[in-house]
Amino acid sequence: MTEFRGLVRNLMSEKWRMMNWIIIVDLIFLVVIDLLRFFTNGWNVSLISEYSVNVFYFSVVIANFVGFILISRSNEQVFTSNNYRLIPVSDTKLYFSNILTTFFAFTYLQIIEAVIGNIIYFASGTTKFDNSSMNILTFFQITLLIIFSTILLWTAITVIHFLMNWISAFLPFARQKFVSFILYIVTAMVGVGIFNVTTAKFFEMVYSNSQGNVSLHQLSNVIWLILGIIFAWIAIFTVLNIYLLKRWTETIR
Repeated sequence: MTEFRGLVRNLMSEKWRMMNWIIIVDLIFLVVIDLLRFFTNGWNVSLISEYSVNVFYFSVVIANFVGFILISRSNEQVFTSNNYRLIPVSDTKLYFSNILTTFFAFTYLQIIEAVIGNIIYFASGTTKFDNSSMNILTFFQITLLIIFSTILLWTAITVIHFLMNWISAFLPFARQKFVSFILYIVTAMVGVGIFNVTTAKFFEMVYSNSQGNVSLHQLSNVIWLILGIIFAWIAIFTVLNIYLLKRWTETIR
């Protein structure tokens, strides 16, 4: 248990530090852009305006994209790192600790960015509010959809990574960059194809009699079905990942 807690603490610390650097760089970018606007347009403009809100919308997209790439890369490096694989914990605990800390670190980035965005929004004096109300159930479903989709992406990336390691053991030239790139593309296309076909067939089977007339209740049911499908794929990828982690994944650093 002590080793497991130490593993989680180390993983979380490393990923939090990475997210904090992204937040710091994002804040520096926002401050520099706003100061440039302030000085170039004269001293009679407000320091934080609606322009600052628009700049934030741009920066948060970049920050999330960079954050997702870096946290995904860190997530994969853990599985091939001697520092973590030699810790006396099972591969299953290592896998779940890694994916959960990755999720918590990325969620931390979203929360901090949301706080920054709200501060900029209200400080700018913007009075445009969206008066449209969202059903609590719909909001809950959309939140789950975002969470499940993000986890699905990480598990899918890990599947491709582990399958590449497995395939490389049987191909003499698989270590070459060109061959590895082709194998990545083929593996990704096969995975996406299987996912699309099975998902499309499932919806076709369930809604073959709806004749295109979808009510709000049916839409809610569709979202639940999507969540169920995504969860099923996460479970499949997780089982496959743990198996490949135990059998075919070796440390490289």
